[in-house]
Amino acid sequence: MSTATLLLRAITTACDRRGLPTGALLASVGLTPELLTDRDARVPTQTYLALFTEAAELGGPDFGVDVGRALDAACFGLAGFLVASSANLRDAFTRFSRYTRLICDELEVTVEDRGEHVAVVYALPVPPRVPALFHMALGHLVKSSRVGTNDRFRPHCVRFRDARGSEALALALDAPVELGADEDAVVCDPASLGLPLKGANTPLLEVLEKHADLLLDARPDAPELLPQCRSLIRTMLPDGEPSLELAAKRMGIGARTLQRRLRDIGLTFRGVVDDVRRESALRELKAPNVSVAEVAFSLGFSDPSAFHHAFKRWTGKSPRGRS
Repeated sequence: MSTATLLLRAITTACDRRGLPTGALLASVGLTPELLTDRDARVPTQTYLALFTEAAELGGPDFGVDVGRALDAACFGLAGFLVASSANLRDAFTRFSRYTRLICDELEVTVEDRGEHVAVVYALPVPPRVPALFHMALGHLVKSSRVGTNDRFRPHCVRFRDARGSEALALALDAPVELGADEDAVVCDPASLGLPLKGANTPLLEVLEKHADLLLDARPDAPELLPQCRSLIRTMLPDGEPSLELAAKRMGIGARTLQRRLRDIGLTFRGVVDDVRRESALRELKAPNVSVAEVAFSLGFSDPSAFHHAFKRWTGKSPRGRS
């Protein structure tokens, strides 16, 4: 499934601020700066996570905090403006939970009443797990809640599944932090959810919500399409370059239908093939005594040179110098 390119901008902004090689990082996951100018574009969520992983490794333990600072309502598109226009924090959190698919198909945000406390829980059940992403997401939730309530919001605690934090993260949250928890969540007192938001705008909210519902209804309801397509491509690679027509035939649908359904989730067949090849190459090259030529032909490349160029585009490195 896919993620809105709007979220990529916060990553590249944080990279620019830290003097990281933004262009090279984008190229390493098969993206271009031009793609970020298309507000309606989406990329595979795996690609988004790959970019976040690469950038966080270069940016250090506080990178997620920097990305959180770069986020604003515009980075979340329509969902962000819906949240900002809500009457109070409970309405805002509930709307965000409802419309997260407009931002990322796999992102799950739930608002759980637990008696003495309410938890806003984030989950992204897609590998790899990127700790910096949750530093970003929960940090932004706390920051935007404070801004929207004129600094009246004070969470009870912020919980992270990862055991490692940082001083910058604690300072940014300005709240008790629990590391090594069983969830990623902002926990707050029920009374705080009634805090009014200074951006509340009921007439605008009604218009935005109608439009958001239309967009949500238009999102594809076939989450199995992409895993099925990726799995099929893996089996086709040893026989050479996979074709859209043959893949569609083996899936029991027409080529135009497969093309359209992939386009509906922001993807292309060629892009999925490229992503499967990249993922498979990184995995296969970890095996001892495997040759670059063997990996190249197993992934359907016509010769090792073509694989070399593709690998350089994905990672910025030669497959021989991957370690």
